[in-house]
Amino acid sequence: MGSWTPVHCKCCVQPSVRTLAAMQLKEDIKPETKKWLISILEAPKKDGGAHVLVHPGEDDDGNFLLLSATSCSLLQAIEVVGLSKPDLHGSMRTFSYEYRKNFLNADKLDSFLTLSEQQFLLKHEIESVKVLQETCIPGYLEHKLFPGQQTVDLLQKWGIIVKFYPVHDKEELKSLIRSWYKQISIGPQPIDAVRAYFGESVALYFRFLEYFTVSLIAMVVLHFICMFFEDSFNKYVIFAVFNVIWSTVFLELWKRHSSVKAYFWGTLYLKSYFETSRPNFGGLMMTNPITGRYEPYYPQWKRKLWIIFVTVPVVCVFVGLAVDGMTMFLYWEHWCKTWYKRSTSSYSVLVLHLPSVCHTIYMEILNTLYRRSATTLTEWENHRTESSFQNHMTIKVLAFRFVNCFGLLFYITFCLQDLQLLKKRLSSLLIVSQAINQFSESLLPYLKQRLKLNSLSLSKTKSDAYPFIDYVVSQGDKFSYPGLFDDYMELFVQFGYVSLFSSVYPLTAVLLVLNNITEIRTDAFKLCQVFQKPFFRPAANIGIWQVAFEILGFFSVITNCFLAGMSPEIKTLCQTHVISPEKTMICILITEHFLIVLKLIVAFAIPDKPGWLQFKVMQMEYHSWTALKASSRFS
Repeated sequence: MGSWTPVHCKCCVQPSVRTLAAMQLKEDIKPETKKWLISILEAPKKDGGAHVLVHPGEDDDGNFLLLSATSCSLLQAIEVVGLSKPDLHGSMRTFSYEYRKNFLNADKLDSFLTLSEQQFLLKHEIESVKVLQETCIPGYLEHKLFPGQQTVDLLQKWGIIVKFYPVHDKEELKSLIRSWYKQISIGPQPIDAVRAYFGESVALYFRFLEYFTVSLIAMVVLHFICMFFEDSFNKYVIFAVFNVIWSTVFLELWKRHSSVKAYFWGTLYLKSYFETSRPNFGGLMMTNPITGRYEPYYPQWKRKLWIIFVTVPVVCVFVGLAVDGMTMFLYWEHWCKTWYKRSTSSYSVLVLHLPSVCHTIYMEILNTLYRRSATTLTEWENHRTESSFQNHMTIKVLAFRFVNCFGLLFYITFCLQDLQLLKKRLSSLLIVSQAINQFSESLLPYLKQRLKLNSLSLSKTKSDAYPFIDYVVSQGDKFSYPGLFDDYMELFVQFGYVSLFSSVYPLTAVLLVLNNITEIRTDAFKLCQVFQKPFFRPAANIGIWQVAFEILGFFSVITNCFLAGMSPEIKTLCQTHVISPEKTMICILITEHFLIVLKLIVAFAIPDKPGWLQFKVMQMEYHSWTALKASSRFS
C-alpha cells in the first residue's frame, strides 16, 4: 500500500492525516495516467497544481485516490474564497493569511475550520488545477489540455475521473444523527452542527424549513380561535388580513435571521468571482479575451434561437397538458356530483373525492416529467456558467409549477367562485401530494439504495487489510445527492397554499405543520444515510428562492382580498345594505391597494439586518479597507 504525499512545511507536520475526499478513476485507468494525475494534484500552486496531499489507495495500480490538504494550503484558500473568521477579540473579520496570528484558533485547524469548510476548500483547490502549457494526457493521447483550462472538470467530462466526493467522518456523523433526528425532541435542530458537517447551504435550508413550520403555529392558533368564536366575526376577512401581514413579517424576519447566521458563519460577504465555464459547456475552441484561456465559445444568438424555437414550445406543450388536466378534473367533478345525487350506494361518497385524488396524482407525474425535461432543455441551451444554468432552470420550473399547482385553484376562486370546491380541492392536494412526496423523496430513494448496495455486495469482496478504504468506496457506491432544488420547490408550493388560500381552508396550516415535522427528519435521514455526502459552496442566504417567496406574498394580497369579498358574511352584508356587485368590487380593489401599501410599510419598517449587525458589518468593512491600504503601501 502506498503512502501520503510527504509534507515539507514544518508547521503542517501532523501525527495523522484526515482524509477529506476521494476520487474514483475509470476502472481500467492506465498507471501512467494515475501517476500524472497524482503529480499535478501534488504540484505547487505556482506550477498550476493544487498542492494537496494524495494517497494512491490500496495499491499504486488501483483506481482510487484519497485526498487531504495541509494547514497552510487550506488557510491560504480561505483568503482566496473570502470567508470571515473570529479574531482574538471575538469579532468577525475577513481572514488574512499574512495576519493569521490575529485570528482565534488559527493554529488549530480542526477548531478553526469545520469539516464542511475543509472539504469545500479542498475541492476549490483541486478544481483550480490547470496546465501551464499544451499537454496530451499520458495514456490517452487523444485528449489534449490547453493552458488555463479547468483540468479536473475536463477529466470528469472525458470519463477519466468517474467520481469525486467528500468523505464522511464516522464519529462526527454518528454524533450528528443522534442529536438531529434519532431522538424525539420538540426543541430546535442542531443547526450549527449541521452547518459544521454539511455546510451553510444545507443548514440554511433546514433552518428555513424549521422557521417556516414554527411560524405556521400562529396561523394554527388563529384557526382554533376562529372555531371557538365562529359566530362572532367574519373569519374570511380575519384570515385574509392575517395572511398578508403574516407572509410579510415571516419573510422579513427570516432575512434578519439568515443575515445574523451568515455573519457568525463567516459567509455574509463572500468574494465574487469571474465564473469559469461549466464542464458540459461546448462550442468552438478559442481564446477567451477576458481570461486569456483557451476555452469553448458559443454565441448568444444561437442560445436565444434555441430558447425561442425549442424551449418555449416544449414549455407551452407542458402548460397545455396541465390545462388539459384541469379541464378533465372539472368535467369529472361535475359528472361525479351528478352521479352521486342519483346513487343510493353507501360507498358513493368516495366517488366524490376520486377526481381530486386522480388530478393530484396527474399533477405530480407531470411535475416529475417536466422537471426532467427542463433539465434537458437547459443543458441543450448550453449555458457557460453554473449560475446562468441554475437561474434558467429555476425560472422554467417555477413558472410551470405556478401554473400546474395553483392554476386550477385560481380558476375556481376567480371564475367559478365556488368556495366549497376550493376547500375540497385544497384538502385533497395537501393530503395526497404530501403522501406522494414523502414516498418519492425518502422511502423510494432508500429502497433503491438498498437494492443497489445489495447487488454491489454480491459482486465485490471486501479487504480486511484496509477497512477504511472499503468504507470510503462504499460511500462512493451511493447515489449522488440530488441537491436542494426539489426541497425548496416543495416549500414554495406549501407557502403558496397557506398564503394564498388558507382563509378558505384554515386546516392548511395544521396539515403543513404535521407534514413538516416529519419532513425535517426524513430529509435529514436521506442526507445522512441514503445519499453520498455532497459538496456545498458556502452561502449567506437562500438566494433566488427569497425573491420567489416574496412574489407569492404579493399574489396573496389579491387572492385573499377576493376570497374575503366572496365570503358568505360579506355577501349577506352587501344584500342587506343593497350594495351592487360593482361597488363590492371597488371596495375589494381599495382594500387590496391598502393592504399592498401596508405590506410595503411593514417590509420597510423591519430592517434586513439588526442594528448591532450593521455596526459589526461597518467594522468589518473598515478593517478590510485599512488592511488593503496597508498592503498597497508596502507593495
